[in-house]
Amino acid sequence: MKKRNPFAVNVFQLVLSFGMVFGPVLPYTFAQDEDGFKKAQWFFQHENYEEALSLLKDLRTRIPQSSEIACYLGMTYKRLQDFLAAKPHLEAAVTLRPNVKNAYLELIDLLYQCEDLDGAKQWIAEAEKESVNPAQLAFFKGLVFLKKGTDPQGAVDSFEEAAKLNPALAQSVKYQIGLAYIQLDKLKEAKSMFKEVVAKDPATDLAKFANEYMNAISRRQEASKPFHGSVGYSVQYDDNVIFRPNDDALATDVSKDDDWKQVFTARGDYNFRINKHFGIKTGFSWYGSKHNDLGYYDVMSYDLPVQPTFYFKNAAIAFPVHYNYVSVNDEKYLGTMGFGNVNSVMLGKRHMAQLQLQYNKKDFHWDVSDPADVKKSDEYLWAVGWFYFFTRDREGLLNLRYAMNYDDAKGANWRYRGNRVTFSAVVPLIEKLKWNLVWDYFRQDFFKKNTIYDKYRNDEVYSVINLLAYEIYENTEVQLQHAFVYDDANIGAYKFKKNTYSVGLKYRF
Repeated sequence: MKKRNPFAVNVFQLVLSFGMVFGPVLPYTFAQDEDGFKKAQWFFQHENYEEALSLLKDLRTRIPQSSEIACYLGMTYKRLQDFLAAKPHLEAAVTLRPNVKNAYLELIDLLYQCEDLDGAKQWIAEAEKESVNPAQLAFFKGLVFLKKGTDPQGAVDSFEEAAKLNPALAQSVKYQIGLAYIQLDKLKEAKSMFKEVVAKDPATDLAKFANEYMNAISRRQEASKPFHGSVGYSVQYDDNVIFRPNDDALATDVSKDDDWKQVFTARGDYNFRINKHFGIKTGFSWYGSKHNDLGYYDVMSYDLPVQPTFYFKNAAIAFPVHYNYVSVNDEKYLGTMGFGNVNSVMLGKRHMAQLQLQYNKKDFHWDVSDPADVKKSDEYLWAVGWFYFFTRDREGLLNLRYAMNYDDAKGANWRYRGNRVTFSAVVPLIEKLKWNLVWDYFRQDFFKKNTIYDKYRNDEVYSVINLLAYEIYENTEVQLQHAFVYDDANIGAYKFKKNTYSVGLKYRF
């Protein structure tokens, strides 16, 4: 059984509120079982549908030629959400003679809710021949056009016709036209329609939904701007800067392993949208950290990405390319050149699947004395992911990702196969406050015996990151973060735990 879409705003009940469907009780034209039918009508009108159903089923069996009984039985099944059972009785109500003209409206609404849009369109045409409530038929025609998504301008025209025929429908018409303008990508006009709905009566559910759409449009307009960027600053405390092993016997020469540091970030990207099917996104990002005492571990990182993307109705195919440069203690440490392919496909409105293929060439610049410890490598990666958007604006999401990589390092001590599972979530808690969670498990199996410890190494790295972000001003967040990392390596020298605590500000533009 189909559930009602909350954004339909219970359209049929809305129309009922204007007294457009059934006014007084339908006229009774036969004498036999008159008391039983009147009693069934009374039960129906007082929302005692189970009692009405029992009487109407019996009446329908004994008087199958009555369109009125068929109509009431169909409406009763419909109120009980048994749409499959309701349909044949409502169809009988409009095909038996004399028919019940207003049963067309109940039948069209039922088919619309069941997403039988072709059926709804067919019965709208039949109802027009019977001159049944032109305003409401125009309204339903607009709903069908809107849900089919093939003729949003036709939906606008139908809604405008409905409002001309019945001004009482003006508020709901403006709301639906706003939705049609979204389909037409006329975001400014859609926002204007939703503003009128809110201004008319801000206390209604319709106004509440309109407000949500206005917020979503604002975010979409912001996202569609070609240039975006952010800057951030945070103060962090790291209780294991140097990755000191858990076994104190292996870290006897360590005098200090914790420190405070300042972290600076900056990012900018520009999206060259060539047309609706193709665009190129490029930009830069920068990360810098400065420790109070352990300056040897100061890091600077620069990343330059370029990403051509092909856009389709429910999919996007991207080919990202990037170069990353990292220095440690002002000395060049790592350069990475990578390219790949990311394919994203929407599965309905709330689910998205993703497939990624990636190649990275890593060039480590620090000299090592043992050839087995050379980290220069070619990395090959593939990953699959699933996204679930649990809020209409897509700000709330869940993501599950599995990745496998092969790092073909030149040094035998660093050549490994990896398996990684990552779960992340973005949860709006209250207005302006979001919780970000990342849980990550990374298993590394090294192919060769470690030349120092004479055993095969494997690492199981667990990471948990919690971040609370509160918007104190427009586009400005204060962020609190805790990150925990535990490497449960089978070789003691690589086994460690660390916690990082952070408080900072981030500004987006």
